[in-house]
Amino acid sequence: MRRRYACPKCFGYQTIKKGKRSGAERWLCLSCAHWFNINRKPRVKTVDLVNFHLKGLSFRKLSGGYGLHHSTICRRVNGYLEDLPSNIDLTRDLCSKFCGMLVLDGKYISIKSQKYGIPLIWGVDYLTHDIPHFRLAPAENYQSSVAFFQSLRLINYPLQCLISDDNVNFKMAAQKVYPKVVIQTCTNHYKENVRRTLGVRSQDTYRDFMGELEHLFREKRGLPEFDSLATKLYKKWSHDELLRSVLFDLERRKAELLGYLKVHGAPYTTNIIESYNSHLEARLKSIRSFESTKHARNWLNGYIIQRRLTKFTDCKGRFKDLNGKCSLELTLQDTSKLPSLFI
Repeated sequence: MRRRYACPKCFGYQTIKKGKRSGAERWLCLSCAHWFNINRKPRVKTVDLVNFHLKGLSFRKLSGGYGLHHSTICRRVNGYLEDLPSNIDLTRDLCSKFCGMLVLDGKYISIKSQKYGIPLIWGVDYLTHDIPHFRLAPAENYQSSVAFFQSLRLINYPLQCLISDDNVNFKMAAQKVYPKVVIQTCTNHYKENVRRTLGVRSQDTYRDFMGELEHLFREKRGLPEFDSLATKLYKKWSHDELLRSVLFDLERRKAELLGYLKVHGAPYTTNIIESYNSHLEARLKSIRSFESTKHARNWLNGYIIQRRLTKFTDCKGRFKDLNGKCSLELTLQDTSKLPSLFI
């Protein structure tokens, strides 16, 4: 016998099915002539929509997969993201086991109302791969950088070494808020700046010199070995005025290029945050640009929290022991538990 549904108005069972509309069955009550819908599809959990959206699926693709209107999905996902706790609150309330070696970078985020986008300033705690804080700033300037480090200070982040590109605002702001911090300038960024100065990508004049400079930074070196190799460079190439200025700049900035000598285990490149930037860039391809700064901040907050709660699977070398764990788990206080925000 075909199943009949009770009329929601008169509660009678004198009902018949009369087709479908938007995927839902249309039913008519013969007693009171009331029309009503029956949706046999299982209810889609909002958290599932959020997870897929943060992993790169657009609202329209989710709409095709779940049979919901894209505006409905947009409303549910944005509401869920807005209700999430802020990333820095999670850090302050739950975390304390940071190594204090922060790899910092800025990544520009496209906003429809902003012609050039606005910078996301974020950092990765090197040994735990955790992201204690991010800031969506008006500009990548000194004031925004100071505000970022002041927030870190308020949550008691034990910054002992800052690893960043050649952004002077990051370095000055870190030294203002953390006077004893050690600065490590990324050697990859430093070499790229030298390449541009010498024009080695378009002409051969200084390629031999560049090869020897790259050899100098190929691996971590102690101060005596570094000085010895740098002296050989100077003796060989100081006849050229441009190369002499590069070598003088190398000597002037030696302390920040060898910052890793003062902090055991510190990296000398920003490779880890560059990989995080690439991952974020892949996620943002389906979004293109955010409607407003508020939407961007909510989405980035959800994306970073989800990343902190995602277990590592392909760590190698000295970090292979991180596989099977999530970064937030590695920095949790002994009395804290992982939040279940995306389950």
